[in-house]
Amino acid sequence: MCFLPASASAAGGTPDGFFGVNPGDLFKLPQAKWDANLQAIADDGVQVVRMGAWWSDLEPGPPVNGHHNYSWSDVDKQVVALARHGLQWEPLLCFSATWGSQVDGDYSAAPRGEDNFAAFAAALAKRYGPDGSFWTEHPELPKLPVSAYEIWNEENAKVYWHPSTPEDYADLYAASRSAIQSVDPRARVVLGGLAASNGGSTIAPEDFLRAMYAHRPDLKGNVDAVGFHPYAQDPQSVYAKIAEFRQELDDIAGPGVPLELTEIGWTTVDVSESQRADYMRNVTSMLAHTDCDVERVSAYSWLGPEQDAGDREQWFGIAHADGSNKPTADAYEAAVKKARADAGDTVRICANNGSSRDIRPRSALKKGTKPAKLKLRVKVRRHSRKSGRLIVKTRCSKGCLVRVEMRSARPTGTAAATRLKTFSTKASSRNRTFRIKYARGTSRLRLKVTAITGAGQKATRRMTVRVS
Repeated sequence: MCFLPASASAAGGTPDGFFGVNPGDLFKLPQAKWDANLQAIADDGVQVVRMGAWWSDLEPGPPVNGHHNYSWSDVDKQVVALARHGLQWEPLLCFSATWGSQVDGDYSAAPRGEDNFAAFAAALAKRYGPDGSFWTEHPELPKLPVSAYEIWNEENAKVYWHPSTPEDYADLYAASRSAIQSVDPRARVVLGGLAASNGGSTIAPEDFLRAMYAHRPDLKGNVDAVGFHPYAQDPQSVYAKIAEFRQELDDIAGPGVPLELTEIGWTTVDVSESQRADYMRNVTSMLAHTDCDVERVSAYSWLGPEQDAGDREQWFGIAHADGSNKPTADAYEAAVKKARADAGDTVRICANNGSSRDIRPRSALKKGTKPAKLKLRVKVRRHSRKSGRLIVKTRCSKGCLVRVEMRSARPTGTAAATRLKTFSTKASSRNRTFRIKYARGTSRLRLKVTAITGAGQKATRRMTVRVS
């Protein structure tokens, strides 16, 4: 996948606040070790820390006679430490108070209703926003008030949002945004970072959004930014996921809603440290100058627990506990500082040219011509030897990612839906064969096959197959 610069270049380096980092386990260290790590983050050129504001911790008991009691002391210490090093907090409002959860005692379940969570969001803005009481109490600190709030984390993943629906989240976001902006009308309220994967217990991000907007049409024009987590095996796959999601977001919400990539990174269980450093340098440099309306990129994460060698989640950390950089943090630093200092050519990953997208500069296209349309061919047959299996062969006119979605109809008339993973091909690959199992008793299958290139061009085929 080759990205070429467009003819127009940016007026300057990236704006203040474009680069952030997730602290990971930083604030689990003894407080005496915070400063070394926070100074290292600031020295790397990062200006924003995406840090949790856990409702479950900050409001440990239910309101009494309508009065909410919040415990700010621990977060105050962290915000003091951030401000001393010139770092701005972007709070991630997440996790239910156990007394306010849909599942009693389960902080990872969705809240029961929106009112108490929205009240918490407003209280946070009153404490740490531009006119917040925290800054009045700490005149000795540089004033770096919260200006952006992220509502929940990966709400399209069942592990973080159960037993609720996209419609419930739409109501929570709308209520929280209204509450925050009643305190600070200029605040940006970010829709919680959506997991890019789908299948299993995760709803595809575009499907989650589509359900939200169908339930709440008033969200159009009233979403300040959308968080997205484009985890993928390599930078090229990251760009493809962003391009696909950008197109879906434009179709659902209308063009121009900014993206915040609130988590991006790799674990060294999957790749070597040197490979990860190359990947981080690549994506950081590229995402600073794309045409995808990205407003923030936050590396995941600064420190990991690093206790269990087999647990991939523990090995995302890009720095050592003493605050020194690993090669990946060095690579992030170099790319961040270059992007903040230098004007760069806009890189076309998400550019919309009519019904298709192209990564070449406009000057490379002859006047009056359009990029070649993506063509997708699909052939389907039942397996000749194994019952209950379908063979789906796809061919793209260009290298592409392919997603197959299947809905089965049974003789009783009940429908069973199965969403399959997004299968990625190499950029040069045009052919892909899928072997898909379907349930016994199925009479016919409805298939939706979607292909998308790294440049964001998209083609879809739908068909019905009788299997009994």
